[in-house]
Amino acid sequence: MSFGKAVATCLKKYANFKGRARRSEYWWFWLLTYIPSVGFSYLFNWKLTMRSELESQIADALFDQEKQDALLAQASAADSTFATWACVLGIILLLLLLPSLAVLCRRLHDTGRSGWFILLNFIPIVNFVTLIMTFIYTLLDSKPEDNKYGPSPKYVSVDAAEPAAE
Repeated sequence: MSFGKAVATCLKKYANFKGRARRSEYWWFWLLTYIPSVGFSYLFNWKLTMRSELESQIADALFDQEKQDALLAQASAADSTFATWACVLGIILLLLLLPSLAVLCRRLHDTGRSGWFILLNFIPIVNFVTLIMTFIYTLLDSKPEDNKYGPSPKYVSVDAAEPAAE
């Protein structure tokens, strides 16, 4: 499954926790959600770095009121830029949260596991082990046979393509 098809599928099944999802669908959508997360991290690191630099410059200009005013204006502009980008990235991440959980649930279904397993990741102490287990489960191949969550999307698409090739 291509990147575009995986993203379209996940967004079409926005809050659908039923069925199964292939590895490619899960990992391509994970990549889509990872990109804004990295942007969010860099934004906060940039903010912290800029803030510490400005604080040291303000401390150096302790008795120069004009320089302090200029630095405070610079800090104010940086704060407004930070707030704008933080809001945009925060909204994007919130909008992608539900489909991310849904595709993870469907991915677990594809390996024959319950989607309720995700909830164990929110229990302190236990979550370290369950996060590793969840990661491993997302790497496993699809079960070729039908399970209680439906037919395998990997093998159904292959079977459907074979008659057309004849």
